[in-house]
Amino acid sequence: MKQKFLDVNLIKAQWNIFSIISTITGFVLAITGVPNNYNIGILVGFIILFIIIYLLIFSYYKFLCNHVVLKIGKVNVDVKVGDLFKEDGLKVIPVNEYFDTQVDDVIISQTSLHGMYVKEYLKYNDLESLNSKIEECLARYKYEENLDRLEGKTKKYVIGTTININDYILTALTKFNDKNEAYLSMQEYLKFLNDFWNEINRIHNGRVINVPIIGTGISRINPVLSEQEFLEQIIWSLKTSSLVTSKSKVNIIIYTGDKEKISFSELKNRFKK
Repeated sequence: MKQKFLDVNLIKAQWNIFSIISTITGFVLAITGVPNNYNIGILVGFIILFIIIYLLIFSYYKFLCNHVVLKIGKVNVDVKVGDLFKEDGLKVIPVNEYFDTQVDDVIISQTSLHGMYVKEYLKYNDLESLNSKIEECLARYKYEENLDRLEGKTKKYVIGTTININDYILTALTKFNDKNEAYLSMQEYLKFLNDFWNEINRIHNGRVINVPIIGTGISRINPVLSEQEFLEQIIWSLKTSSLVTSKSKVNIIIYTGDKEKISFSELKNRFKK
């Protein structure tokens, strides 16, 4: 995990634990009594204990901690390291505004969640079936026809358009330029998050919602945020959404390769009850 050795969040946690231990110890010593010649030894013992507690807390967050549980309104949020495709419940897949299915590293990258979802679907079904389901789900949404687009689909939907296919939620996150390069402004990203949570509130029907750190794969979002900042922005947007009044469960899944970029102690302190 991303964890600085000297961290005010760890100091706060360490001080809370140390205060409880020292209070109990002080009470016991006051009752039993301690010879004066033991005072220096007791002081040294407390200093050593203080250091040991801090080292234990640091080691936990640095090497052992793989998740943190938060309470956002009525929503139980578990931010954890994992594999989105192996989670139970609904799995959110950010896609482009055309809801493309052409995985060729030109329209859709094979290593993106969008690309991996299409390949996962094609293990058991054909591409025509997927396109048919997407078209059926998008039937109620307005779109623009981009006949100048030479590759991929031509129906362009509003950012934030969200559909549910079986255990997956496809949500339009990125715009495409004429070179099929994904981009998004920060204002559009923030509006997307608000619309996204409202759509999730409409769709989830009590099912667990698994969300990736949405936005980290967009190289042309301005200003550029870190994985930690994207993650925190997603949680802040949840706090102001309609979903926050619904008793539900949200898992925010951190890709294993990104776990060194996330500080769980910072999250726990920032979003504490």
